[in-house]
Amino acid sequence: MSSPFILQEDRFFSLQSKKFVYFRCFLWMLLPSIIWSFAFGRVYICIEPLFFPYVEKRFKPWLSLLIKIVWFFVFLVSILANWNIRPNAYNFYFFTVMGNSPTPVLVTCFLFVAVMSFFIFSDIYRKSSLGFRKFALIIGIVLLVLKSAMSIFDVGPGFLRKTIITPSPFAIKTLFSDDISNDKISLGKTTEPTFLNHIKGAEKTPQKMVLLVVESWGESHASLVSVKKRLQRDGVKVLASGFTDYHGSTMQGEIRELCSQYIKLDSSTNFSSVADNCAPTYMKNKGYEVFGVHGYQKMFYARDTVWKHLGIDNAYFQPDMQQLNTCPGPFAGICDEDMISYGIDLIRHKDKAFLYMLSLSSHEPIASSMLEAPTQYFRDIDAIGDSQIVARNAIGSMVTTLSTSADLGCTEAYIVGDHQPPSAVNSEQLPANQVPYMRMSFHCNE
Repeated sequence: MSSPFILQEDRFFSLQSKKFVYFRCFLWMLLPSIIWSFAFGRVYICIEPLFFPYVEKRFKPWLSLLIKIVWFFVFLVSILANWNIRPNAYNFYFFTVMGNSPTPVLVTCFLFVAVMSFFIFSDIYRKSSLGFRKFALIIGIVLLVLKSAMSIFDVGPGFLRKTIITPSPFAIKTLFSDDISNDKISLGKTTEPTFLNHIKGAEKTPQKMVLLVVESWGESHASLVSVKKRLQRDGVKVLASGFTDYHGSTMQGEIRELCSQYIKLDSSTNFSSVADNCAPTYMKNKGYEVFGVHGYQKMFYARDTVWKHLGIDNAYFQPDMQQLNTCPGPFAGICDEDMISYGIDLIRHKDKAFLYMLSLSSHEPIASSMLEAPTQYFRDIDAIGDSQIVARNAIGSMVTTLSTSADLGCTEAYIVGDHQPPSAVNSEQLPANQVPYMRMSFHCNE
């Protein structure tokens, strides 16, 4: 008697050869690795599915199905956590972000759930031989022992440690301890270095102020020093550099810099309640015109509405820049270099202006064509990943544009990362929970 908990194989499939059965088994075991690799832009091996063939045959069908559903949930939690999307923000992302997402994003999410669901409900492992199931189990155990030994004894190539992943421990930590403790520690006003804290503490500010929040920009202490020295060697006046704590995803990074607040994104988030204490309002009160520019669609994250709450009256998004070049990626939008030039042109002939820009092109995973740009900045400084190369290109592009724009007059630029690149989180290559910032001046006489 067939179980009501298992989708029955179509007769067409049941007539296939054993080779096709094993092909489907291999495909199921590789699917989480393929999804993780696509999400983070490099090759990963997820070893937990290797244990399913051996385990599944030893449980009743309904229990086996339940285990796979729970694991799918754990796998999804782990991916989202590595994207800085914490469990307490799910409500916000599901009802606010998803409801305002472009069609390609929604289609991608649907396909992910559909494909994973198909393999969850398939009982293909029950048709495989005991020898195959033991072989998969042994491979899984060997990889697990190898990863554990390299982590415990701090030996072996770093890339290999990063390549072999076990999502479950990180997801469990995220669900039961990490997220709760982080909220208690870090939410609320911050005295850490932020753009707002800087301008409030400055004796005076120049006629033009530029803030660039760079998508997924991360640096080590050593590499930030190298970037700074390279800029100084090229004649750029670097006023300050360092690191600041970050919490959460891109929008939380925006609020951190503009409002000096660490916020939690949930159904109770009220952006207008903090607007009076944010940089756009502060700058308007000092006589500055305020501009905001982002190369993606305004409805995503309901960003146009959020920016209006924060006091950004003149906001420009992808539809306003359709004549500019589009760069590929998970969120195809206006190339950073073009977006930056567009933004700087907006304030070129203003008396007093504050320009806020949010970059996009370095969002992971990075399309290979993005690494073939004719102009590459900081080429002589080692990079830990593709997103760092693209993020540095955005910084180099802005520095070059400002350096060659004497007609702007005295201009100060503040550059900061929104969060670390997801592929480097927990990799020990970057300072834990910190992003770099740098402050520069152009065409000032002091």
